[in-house]
Amino acid sequence: MSLGIPYPEVEDLALSRDYIDKIFCKSCEYMDELPDGSVALTVTSPPYWNAIDYDRHVQDARQNYRTRSYSVGYQGYDEYLDWLKNIADEIFRVTKPGGFMALVIGTVLLDRKHYPVPFDVVSLLAGYAGQTRCGFQEPGGKACAGADGKVAAGSGKLSPADDLSLAGEPGCDGGSSCASRSSWEFHQDIIWHKVTGGVKRAGVFLQHPYPGYYYPNIMTEYILVFRKPGPPIYKGRSDAEKQSARVDTQKLFTNETANTVWHIAPVPPGYIEHPCPFPEEIPYRLIELYSYPGDLVLDPFCGSGQTLKVARHLGRRFVGYDINQKYVSLALDRLDEPLAVRREQLTAVFEKIPFDCSGAETTRTEKGSSEGQGEAPKK
Repeated sequence: MSLGIPYPEVEDLALSRDYIDKIFCKSCEYMDELPDGSVALTVTSPPYWNAIDYDRHVQDARQNYRTRSYSVGYQGYDEYLDWLKNIADEIFRVTKPGGFMALVIGTVLLDRKHYPVPFDVVSLLAGYAGQTRCGFQEPGGKACAGADGKVAAGSGKLSPADDLSLAGEPGCDGGSSCASRSSWEFHQDIIWHKVTGGVKRAGVFLQHPYPGYYYPNIMTEYILVFRKPGPPIYKGRSDAEKQSARVDTQKLFTNETANTVWHIAPVPPGYIEHPCPFPEEIPYRLIELYSYPGDLVLDPFCGSGQTLKVARHLGRRFVGYDINQKYVSLALDRLDEPLAVRREQLTAVFEKIPFDCSGAETTRTEKGSSEGQGEAPKK
């Protein structure tokens, strides 16, 4: 099934044939086809809240599908966040211990209000306030204990990154008091700078260049990476497995991928029959960085199939979900297409330009003049 990188042998292949390399036309709120702990990595972009009418686009892409009245499973903003939380919980269930979930998500403008969707999602999925976990203290200093009542070694206040392998630690054997066993850990944020696309808002300030008029162009979205507590994904891998997943660390990596800002131009409008596909560079990098060949990659909002197509080309198995049959058919048709990762990638090149300092120069000149008119400085 792979194009390029062969799949390793899968021990539970007889059980996996029901869901590997398949796309299901249904909601991802209940992915009952997938057993617990079967997915290594999720790469997806949830529907924009109240911004794009996917059903209208399916019916006729020539219509105005950038509407503020679309929602499936939610209405208001709080309901949207609750809906995302429920889906993230389901993804957590099907993810292996130590596995990752990467969400591509941006802020939303509505009725002159700017909604901080990425920040609310992080708070909702990985807020540590009030949680107890193995290696953390409960309020009042009581340490977290496992199902056998034993306290984990080294209990105390730690940062979430202090122990990446809690699932294998003594005293953290699934007891209900170890809350981290049922919640995502925030792992990393990466800023997707769209370079050539975005929401233009700075024009007002050009007309009225005074404090209070400033609203910058929105040129970014966030790639939020969450991790399910468990052993590191490289633990127990053979040298051959590691070599098969070796990532190129040449100039593109050192100048671009190694940083928390990725410069990737969007997919041109009309290039794919979907209103908002993310560029293949995003799943390509994430799949290489957070999974191994033969791993199962999930996209619960697969749309045009960008993640699934790239996963297939990189020798990973895939599974996808979408509620629109047109998009399911489109994603299936595109699986064998050549990769559309651009041969020339963008990196930031910094250039020194003059500082717009008319105000600062005036202030400095005026200050210097006034000092010159006063008493001579004391020695």
